[in-house]
Amino acid sequence: MSKLKQSPGVVVVSKFIVSNSKTFSSYIDYMNRDEAIRNKSFNRYSLYNDYMGNPEKTTGLFNKDTDLMNENEKLDAKELFAKAQKNKSVLWQDVFSFDNRWLEKQGLYNPRTKELDEKKVKDAVRKSIEYAVEKKCIAETCTWNGAIHYNTKHIHVHVAICEPNPTIQRGKRTQKTLDIMKNKFVNELLDSKENFKDINNIIRKDIVDSKKNSKIKEDKKLKELTRNVIRNLPKDKRHWHYGYNTMNDAKKYLDEMTKYYIDTYKKDEFKELILKLDKQDDVFKETYGVGQRSKFKDYKENKIDELYKRMGNAFLTEIKAYIKREDELDKIVNQKKINKLYSNKSSKIIISKKELKNIEKALSNEFDSIKNMDYYQRLQYKIDNGINI
Repeated sequence: MSKLKQSPGVVVVSKFIVSNSKTFSSYIDYMNRDEAIRNKSFNRYSLYNDYMGNPEKTTGLFNKDTDLMNENEKLDAKELFAKAQKNKSVLWQDVFSFDNRWLEKQGLYNPRTKELDEKKVKDAVRKSIEYAVEKKCIAETCTWNGAIHYNTKHIHVHVAICEPNPTIQRGKRTQKTLDIMKNKFVNELLDSKENFKDINNIIRKDIVDSKKNSKIKEDKKLKELTRNVIRNLPKDKRHWHYGYNTMNDAKKYLDEMTKYYIDTYKKDEFKELILKLDKQDDVFKETYGVGQRSKFKDYKENKIDELYKRMGNAFLTEIKAYIKREDELDKIVNQKKINKLYSNKSSKIIISKKELKNIEKALSNEFDSIKNMDYYQRLQYKIDNGINI
């Protein structure tokens, strides 16, 4: 039996109308009326009366800068909206709608006292509208205001935006823009930045960065897995990054290294990470609903993939440093051999620079093909003899 889709705790919708619409005129007419009159007349100035009945209670208007607009501010706003209509501006109406049970669970609403954290809701609306008007390139030319409407099941925020001196004619917003508006709104409302920061700190600092511990570098199992990575690296060093397709053979050993490292040294940190990811995943499901379009349906899996990618690249950085040291040692040893050869007065062999370059060119391909195997053999020797790499 298929599972029922979980309804989202927050819904964001957007509509727009042109200047000659009656709804535009009605919104202006009722902008500076008291809350009781605006409650009764909601269906006249809202584009959403088809599924939103008249609210039980409406707060005073707020805008970008003010939580409660006074009479003078409302009159000024009314004049700007009238000017916008006269100049044929588009009027956008955005609605942020809640499932009241979701608000209660997030600690934003008390159903017994009917109290809502209006300040937090208004700040979240500001963050969302800020993005929306920047996306439309009207941040400097628009004006907007909004109000919170209380209903038994669905508290919602109604926002109207227009341009007194229009710069654009197209009003439609893409689904991507609406999704980001909702993300901005929810993240501000739930202080999600702190949750994301905690998760990222566990991945980047507590697990990946602490790999620099000297005891880990002496781990024989990790050395053996490093040997397998080196043996399977692509010839082109520019491809030595976890995300390259040419790294597939080496990647499985990098993933083994990461799993072994976590199981051996970071079991508690990884357990904490999973707990936080599960908690955040639940919040996303409650907020955005469940379905194919859900933006965060793969959030947990993606963060674990990010951990493996960061660990893989960290191991590769160490491998590159090891190989670079070996190359430098080779150069020193080879230079000593050359110096010894030329210091031997009985030697009659003279090779010009041009001839030397031709020899190097002829041997370069062969050299590249055996070089990784050479590193592998040297590393195997060090592992067998307990030598640090």
